[in-house]
Parts: sequence; C-alpha cells; structure tokens
Amino acid sequence: MRLLLALAISVLFAMPAVAGVWQSNCAICHNGSIAKSTLETLKAKFKTKEEFIKAAKTINNPAMASVQGNPDLIKKAADEVY
Repeated sequence: MRLLLALAISVLFAMPAVAGVWQSNCAICHNGSIAKSTLETLKAKFKTKEEFIKAAKTINNPAMASVQGNPDLIKKAADEVY
C-alpha cells in the first residue's frame, strides 16, 4: 500500500505544469517592460471580459497584429483573466 501511495505521489509531482494562454502568449509582453500594461492594469482598465476582448481586437498596435488574427486565443486569454 505504501509503495502504491509513493508511486501515485511521485507521478503527480512529476507531471509538468501547463501554462495557460495568458501566461504563454500574453504575459511575455504584458510585463510592464515591453508593454506598459500588466495583467493588473488591464483588469483595472477593462472591467469586463467583453471590454478586454474588444480592446485586444481593435487596438492599433503592430505588436498585437499576430494576436488579433486569432480571436480564439484572445477569448481563451480573457477567460483566464476574468
């Protein structure tokens, strides 16, 4: 029984952590250095998920061009943030 429990715990700790869309795609730039806006400032500025999505889709910034071409990515990031 102890061996089985030890193996189960080992497997759980060995599983790699999976980063979300925000962490793997957005936080890279929205760190306060590359993009002045951070997760906290974006949440303060855009009170709802819908406002956040609209802003991401319509902002006129070349750095956002690749993201704007993937509305599902924007929605998934918004789901994580809100």
